[in-house]
Amino acid sequence: MKRSPARELAVVAAAILFPLLSAEPVGAAESPREAARTTTIARLLIATTVRAQPTAASPQRGRVAAVRPITRQVTALPVLRRQLGDGEPWLLVRLPGRPVGRVGWIRERNVRLVSSSWRIVVERDRRRVLLYRGGRVVERLSVVVGAAATPTPRGGYFIVEHVRQREGSRLGPWALATSAYSHVLQEFDGGPGQIALHGRAGELARDPLGTARSHGCIRFDNGVIRRLAKLPNGTPVDIV
Repeated sequence: MKRSPARELAVVAAAILFPLLSAEPVGAAESPREAARTTTIARLLIATTVRAQPTAASPQRGRVAAVRPITRQVTALPVLRRQLGDGEPWLLVRLPGRPVGRVGWIRERNVRLVSSSWRIVVERDRRRVLLYRGGRVVERLSVVVGAAATPTPRGGYFIVEHVRQREGSRLGPWALATSAYSHVLQEFDGGPGQIALHGRAGELARDPLGTARSHGCIRFDNGVIRRLAKLPNGTPVDIV
């Protein structure tokens, strides 16, 4: 059954005041201090087999498409580690989809590496988002988080794809799908219970920022989500 982009999400949103949020190509070796302030993101060049260990002989953990199914955007995965295996470099990456929190090894030759200094941290109990750049907090943002019965799930995630919304959507101008999924809802509004960052309009705008009233999403001001939409796919989203 065909599903609209909006129904692929069960959403989370965020807001920022910065006009340019981009990923830069990775150069030669980074210093340890620089590495601590940045995230390396693997942008897939081709569909890629995921392995349990950094060797072609290890068990498969699945296969990741080169582009996302809704938007056809390039698949972008945060890199956790780099290691040699079979005489070539492999990357340990976070993976999208259920079950949540999966990781696996992919060949480095199948990707293009870029670096981003941005990170989003969702403080669920304080109902706010901290936006980090280069390891420093550059903005603190009040948000709407999940209600007690449908909490925003804690964990380490990332932005999977950017879904532009139609004019007048209650999700605002953008919904940024993440690798997080609701622990309570297996399905929501026709979608798979996926958590996203999005704006707010209509009945969603009636819930004040700083409250816990969503189905697991985090909602932000529309002006803010337009800026947040300039963050690259693969940007880490930590929910604490």
